[in-house]
Amino acid sequence: MIKTFDELIHEVSKLSPVTVSVAGGADPQVIDSLKKGHELGFLGECFLTGLEEQLKQLIKESGDDPTLYHILPSDSQWEMNRNAVAAVRNNNAEILVKGNVKSKGYILAILNSETGIRKSSVLSNLSLFEMPSLPRFIAVTDNAILINPDLREKTAIIKNTLPLWKSLGIQPVRVAALSTVETVNPKIQSTIDGAALEVMSSRGEFPGFIVEGPLGYDAAISSESASTKKIVNSRVCGQVDMILAPNLETANSLGKSYKFHGSAKWGGLVFGAAVPAVLNSRSDDGKNRLNSMAMARAIVHGKSLKDS
Repeated sequence: MIKTFDELIHEVSKLSPVTVSVAGGADPQVIDSLKKGHELGFLGECFLTGLEEQLKQLIKESGDDPTLYHILPSDSQWEMNRNAVAAVRNNNAEILVKGNVKSKGYILAILNSETGIRKSSVLSNLSLFEMPSLPRFIAVTDNAILINPDLREKTAIIKNTLPLWKSLGIQPVRVAALSTVETVNPKIQSTIDGAALEVMSSRGEFPGFIVEGPLGYDAAISSESASTKKIVNSRVCGQVDMILAPNLETANSLGKSYKFHGSAKWGGLVFGAAVPAVLNSRSDDGKNRLNSMAMARAIVHGKSLKDS
């Protein structure tokens, strides 16, 4: 399996370049990450939306090959998002990227019933983290889109992510349905959902995944903590690949704690669209954006990178 972003980027660099569409490309960090993708060989032509003169100037300043870029002039963020999504529909772009635009408008453009590229019944987000304290990747979901997902949405969140795990060679994917306690409490919905997801998993409703819940974070991340809590025969505790949070606040806070206290490297994607959609904060640097695009390129590959 692939355990670090350096490994991931090394593997996707062996793949042929694919076309990218960027919503709001007028940002030096965005152009820098695209240039790196060109140099590494896994990104090809890029459709950029935004103000034409700004985009031309940034491309020139980057020193990248200008023939790799196609500018789609767009005056407003609404146009930037709409035109970037249109490039997926009309120009065969295989990766969509959020540049210097707000997340809400970007997501709404994907979801638009007439011009969007929604594929799944639920659009969801995942952030993948690499930290010195863990010998492998760990993911957190959903930390950007679904505020308080119900059981149906949590089911879709899990299933949406399968293409990423396949590309990383991680099978089965061990998922912890997070809550505050490990016993079902009728007053805590996340314990009810966690127990239901575990039953569904035991019945084979999540091919490629092992889902257990409800689990506190300590039990999910540490087999010793799980043992202290008398959790026996767990196939997830201490080996968790993906934290399924009970709500956006939990997922968002957990992800930020990894970044600020765990010295994490990270990348983020939206799942449930016709193509993998990169979702980075506008403040993210070029390296984290490159990580996200490497994740997307791995998914476009359609199979385990280690089998390439």
